[in-house]
Amino acid sequence: MMTYHKVSEKYLKDFKKTCDEKGIKYETDAEYEEAARNLVSFVDLLVEMDMAQRALKKRLETEPKGFALEGKGRNCSLCRRSVYDEDGWYDKWGFKCTNCQDAVNKRKIPGSLCGDYRHEKSIPDTILASKLNISVRTIRKQIHEGKIIGRGVPNGPYMILRKDNPNLGDVLAQLAK
Repeated sequence: MMTYHKVSEKYLKDFKKTCDEKGIKYETDAEYEEAARNLVSFVDLLVEMDMAQRALKKRLETEPKGFALEGKGRNCSLCRRSVYDEDGWYDKWGFKCTNCQDAVNKRKIPGSLCGDYRHEKSIPDTILASKLNISVRTIRKQIHEGKIIGRGVPNGPYMILRKDNPNLGDVLAQLAK
């Protein structure tokens, strides 16, 4: 990680003043200095992440259909799984594992669902099961019985779209009983 900022005495003094105004107290000057360095390191990390994202977006200008990208522990923007030992795909929808990219390519899953981190449009069955503290098998049974409509990602989760399941709340309420 590169360091873009250093903590000068002037900024350390300003940091202490801001801490006092916000009711944040440290016991020693060394603790104030450590907290300031941690804050600067955090800002440096954010700057580095932003620069990496800008570089990917810039690359899309020359490769608008997307490109292969090393997993390196990145999370798929659709199924949320981590990708380590293989490449994924980066396009206008973000980074995806190869399974999800294949599902988007074959139009099984809309690419617009990628990055729906708040699950406003859809939710993977695995995450829904976890949130409801029930087994994934229970959710998938409901899908196979036609009570919930799920779009399958090959070798991955079923994506449950809100627009496909207007009565999802009723179905889930029945499961809770």
